[in-house]
Amino acid sequence: MKLADALVQMLRDWDVRYVFGVSGANIEHLHDAIHRHGQGRLVSVLARTETGAAFMADCRARVHRRLSVCCATSGGGMLNLAVGIAESYAEAVPVLAIVGQPPTSLEGRGAFQDSSGIGNCVDAVLLWRSISKYVGKIRSPHDFWPMLRDAVVAATSGRQGPAVLLVPRDLYDQEVGPPPVDWPPDLPSFCRSRPIGIGEVMPLLEAIRSARRPLLLIGQGARRSDDAGAVEAFARAVGLPVVTTMSARADFPNDDPLYLGTVGAAGHPSAHAYLRDEADLIIAAGATLDVMTRAAVEKSFKDKRFAVIDVDPEAIHRILQPEMTLYADVGRAFRALLDLLERRPMSPLPPVEGYTRRCYEPRLAPAIPGDDPGATGPDTLLQSEALAILAGYLPAKGHVVLDAGNCAAAAMHYLPVPEGSTSTIALGMGGMGYSIPGAIGAQLGSEPGTRTTVICGDGSFLMLGLEVHTAVDLGLPILFVVFNNAMHGMCVTRQQLLFESRIEAVRYPEVDFAALAGGLAPGGRLWVGSASTPQELRDRLSDYHDNHRDVPGVLDLRLLREEIPPFAPFLGADAPTIPTSAFAA
Repeated sequence: MKLADALVQMLRDWDVRYVFGVSGANIEHLHDAIHRHGQGRLVSVLARTETGAAFMADCRARVHRRLSVCCATSGGGMLNLAVGIAESYAEAVPVLAIVGQPPTSLEGRGAFQDSSGIGNCVDAVLLWRSISKYVGKIRSPHDFWPMLRDAVVAATSGRQGPAVLLVPRDLYDQEVGPPPVDWPPDLPSFCRSRPIGIGEVMPLLEAIRSARRPLLLIGQGARRSDDAGAVEAFARAVGLPVVTTMSARADFPNDDPLYLGTVGAAGHPSAHAYLRDEADLIIAAGATLDVMTRAAVEKSFKDKRFAVIDVDPEAIHRILQPEMTLYADVGRAFRALLDLLERRPMSPLPPVEGYTRRCYEPRLAPAIPGDDPGATGPDTLLQSEALAILAGYLPAKGHVVLDAGNCAAAAMHYLPVPEGSTSTIALGMGGMGYSIPGAIGAQLGSEPGTRTTVICGDGSFLMLGLEVHTAVDLGLPILFVVFNNAMHGMCVTRQQLLFESRIEAVRYPEVDFAALAGGLAPGGRLWVGSASTPQELRDRLSDYHDNHRDVPGVLDLRLLREEIPPFAPFLGADAPTIPTSAFAA
């Protein structure tokens, strides 16, 4: 069996279902093999950029909790793919990247797009080694099966992350033989998870039992664990209050009485206050406590007892020294806690009395010097108003994908996650434009009737907005909501606050995104609309959801006046707050 055929048949039988990429000279053997052997169970998804392909794979892996695959040819295609793989590395997302290389006979001898590291060319192995868990360059047919095994084990085991296979063009046609006799029977069998017994979790249960106000902090590592449902089940069983990181907003029901809100730079001030003033034991489950999470609460950590559950807690150990550390898969640890609870029951913790989840009251940002104050009126659409209206149209049991910037911070802060839905944001490298291709990865493979909503800024759309054409090509029911303020809003906010409103390199002429998107498809295959007042927004959303919800849509929101984003670093301790229930009322 030839290498290309063996690789495709293995991906097909693993049920990865999609290979996201852009074809080219040194990856076309892979696409030809998918055409010949995919059998409808493995299909190519043609992205419009390799960066988009990597983001599609990343978001699919996060939302569907499975290994995802992307590919690129050599040269510029490889370097474009690296943007998305770096995000997956930072956020521990299991992605397999297959990267074509020039023929082995031409390495260092003037190959087009040479990346051998010989002479004045990129060293692909060193490049990928810095942004992935594993990189293997196949130099002979004998390398294929061992390197494929090593790549998948690395991607799916321990702290998950991307793995990269570099395949020279001439090796796709080489014979590699059948899989080794000890080849794992299915994809889950590649994952190496350490078992955990009830004896290991007993000290944690006793710590919870003895604490006055224990608090569970859930990060995205819980969602991607072996038994994500065990985390929620244990919290309910003992009445343990819960807060989530910004990346894990959907990982505990937002309408549950135990849910106190989100912590982090765009978190809820009431949750921050509870952590500061009430909690005496914090159990960080699959949360790295990076600066985006601890920005508003780090000063509160010094007098708290900490327990950490993670397959790789070293990131937390660089920040603080927890009293207790469980090197374990989060889901397995909580399943062990549930088993222990059956043997050693405890009375439910006392409920949190008098707690109201609160958010920052929306308020206008200072006017930008030189702007015409007469350009706005009483019906001018504000970001907070747009989100309050949009809240009523977010799909239950769907997907919400957020981008970077002010609109994402506000969406994380104000919008609850609908029942049964996912919420995804790329906070590792924080690249603008992630949400647009990411939504495609989230939507593909979802149950029939599932819909996805994207919340992104105009700057993000200018970067990767043409991936909407991919959604049109695939006929995916994704609504792309573009918060259009003709600027990079987060950067403008910082320049207003930190640089005396010297606005530089962050504004550009206004773009009509409805008109731009309208050129991507003939009538009926893509819905487009724009709104600049609250009533127009209600009308456009009603039209889309009543008449066009089964096709992609692009909704251009014209925002002529900025609000200060609900981002804790930008707000003082005395910033006014309101109940979250009042925001969407």
